[in-house]
Amino acid sequence: MTFAAAYPFLTESGLGHEGTYIGTDVFGSGAFSYDPWILYDKGIISGPSIVVIGTVGTGKSMCGKSLVARSITLGRKAAVASDPKGEWVAVAKAVGGKVISVGPGRPARVNPLDAGPRSSALTEAQWQAVVRQRRRYLLVALVSLMRQGMPLRPVEHTALDIALMETMAENSNPTLPMVLDHLLRPSKEMVALVGVEGGTAVSHSLRRTVSGDLEGMFDAPSTVAFDADAPMMVMDTSALIGASEQALSLAAACGATWLEAAITNPDGGKRLVVYDEGWRMLADPYMLAKMSEQWRLARTYGIANLLIMHKVADLNEIGDSTSGHRQKALGLLTEADTRIIYRQKHDAMRLTKEALGLTEAECEHVENLPKGVGLWKVGNRSFIVANRVTTDELDVFGTDGRML
Repeated sequence: MTFAAAYPFLTESGLGHEGTYIGTDVFGSGAFSYDPWILYDKGIISGPSIVVIGTVGTGKSMCGKSLVARSITLGRKAAVASDPKGEWVAVAKAVGGKVISVGPGRPARVNPLDAGPRSSALTEAQWQAVVRQRRRYLLVALVSLMRQGMPLRPVEHTALDIALMETMAENSNPTLPMVLDHLLRPSKEMVALVGVEGGTAVSHSLRRTVSGDLEGMFDAPSTVAFDADAPMMVMDTSALIGASEQALSLAAACGATWLEAAITNPDGGKRLVVYDEGWRMLADPYMLAKMSEQWRLARTYGIANLLIMHKVADLNEIGDSTSGHRQKALGLLTEADTRIIYRQKHDAMRLTKEALGLTEAECEHVENLPKGVGLWKVGNRSFIVANRVTTDELDVFGTDGRML
């Protein structure tokens, strides 16, 4: 026990050979392999969620891509909820996956109100209830985003709900324009409950999703489909670079809901769900709520969430220490049983230490890690791991091409 406390890395026996090969255990001098499902089955971790943190140029993206691409060769699948910089497109193509690109001028249309594949564990009535709730939640979120977080009044909730129910009664595959049409031309039943003007304000907020920044992206039946059998699916949103923050949030909400309908099927097999540029996801109330739900239900769905971000201090952009939103985002980091930390600057270490439960010795290592080497906190065990990549992988995973 004394040696284990004094030399935690030198006395570590490793996680075993099962799983995806990552690289070399620097202090143990052996191969380091990792698989969240295998480690969960062994009781080493209590949940499959993973957080990767590292400043620009330290190797965190390379680590995430290595883990995902190599896991696919072992039979796992992957999905990228939103790829804001288009970095995962090449990875998907390299592993035989599929890419859905949305944005101005792109031909793909994604209907966020799609029901998605039905789980065999649910009856028809249960499945319809799940679909209704998912669609209702998305509509409320879209309106709230347009109002910059201002909550809907009770009468507006009623108007939106009636418009959705009437649309679903008339169409097996409802779209956002259909719901908007019911708000703009209220039925007698809606007028009787909310009045002639009850749904007017809601309709103006929802209108932007079909005729504003996002026109032509999420306002028609889907022209693409989530291929549950594909080894990897990527939602490429890089065409939205330069768009307004609201447009980016709306696109993320629409895309994530559509993707969620496909990946949260327990029959879909084990799948890594990637959230790149995590700071942007965590800052969005709707995305944070969706991520929190998937964190809680990851074992039920058979998914492992992979959140990639620069530093814990990015959460300061969300709010101060008293902010409920910030505390909820911080909770996702602390609840992840696998935390991978690449080099951090000294001024960011205090928050990193507190949020990820690092020891003083681990903090000292993290500040001085070379490129491509990270601290892996797996459950209550720690490893310094050098990620090893082949020349072919480097061509696909690398993000420094334009700097060379």
